Amino acid sequence: MDVQGAEADVIAGGNQSLRRTRYIYTEYSDQELYEGQLPLRAILELLPSFQIVVEYPRGVEGDVLLRNTSL
Repeated sequence: MDVQGAEADVIAGGNQSLRRTRYIYTEYSDQELYEGQLPLRAILELLPSFQIVVEYPRGVEGDVLLRNTSL
């Protein structure tokens, strides 16, 4: 997911599809680069059935692979 600060909207709008999604690969930044951009902690709170499989940090930002543990 590379949605330039619209993470909360994408997650909310795709809630039913995400329940059937096994993996999500998304970028994150713990420093707000775009208005509305969520830190990794907040993304994980919106996706309670997902957990980190692999994280590729680059300072305050990075990429993360999340796995749906309910599937």
